[in-house]
Amino acid sequence: HLVVRQQGPSSSSSFLRYSTAIRHTTNNFAVSGTSRRGIFIRASLYEAEKGSAETEKKTEDSETDATEEEKAEVEQLQEQLFIQVDQLHEQLQTAEESAADFKEKYARSLAEMENIRQRAQRDVQNANKFAVQGFAKALLDVADNLERATKAVPEEKLSGDENAHLKALHDGVVLTEKTLHEIFEKHHVVKMNALNEKFDPNIHEGMFEFECAEREPGTVGQVIQEGWKLHERVIRPARVGTTKKPSA
Repeated sequence: HLVVRQQGPSSSSSFLRYSTAIRHTTNNFAVSGTSRRGIFIRASLYEAEKGSAETEKKTEDSETDATEEEKAEVEQLQEQLFIQVDQLHEQLQTAEESAADFKEKYARSLAEMENIRQRAQRDVQNANKFAVQGFAKALLDVADNLERATKAVPEEKLSGDENAHLKALHDGVVLTEKTLHEIFEKHHVVKMNALNEKFDPNIHEGMFEFECAEREPGTVGQVIQEGWKLHERVIRPARVGTTKKPSA
């Protein structure tokens, strides 16, 4: 009996080489085509070759199936990654828009706070600067009355001894008027000189017009009531009469 033992080929190709070796061995023994041993050996070789081919085919099919599954899994992972990337891109875009919106609001808040600070500082300065405006404006009538009183007395009435009391009274009124003007100047209340100035509606109040050939038209020719200002603010415009071109 010919005993054939497989030494554990590692692959289908090795098994085919092993089957070929057995076939050559059988030929060397000159086994007859009609003997039972030859029929058995050849049948065994046929079954071995058939099994090897089926095994190789199954291996190839298994490798093909595994490759397709891996490919499908890779495509699925890629698709999931693309979806995650799109989601992250959308989240980043939303975050950038929110950051830009917050930055704009922050800049506007800073600008608004700065405007409020400057406005409050200006209001405080104006409050300190023009705190006496109402009081000074109320005293302007007193100044006007003192001026009228000093101008009401003729100069010839102040020269004789018989009018000593009138002269003393007049001197007291003049001194009071002078003191009041000094107080005005101390608090930056200043009388505006309007005569012979170009008419300015911001500081002058036109009462009438009169013909005058000596001055240009629109010039202040008469002052009815003096104008006053506190710092740069007009607290009472001057009431004036302006000139116009004489008619032919």
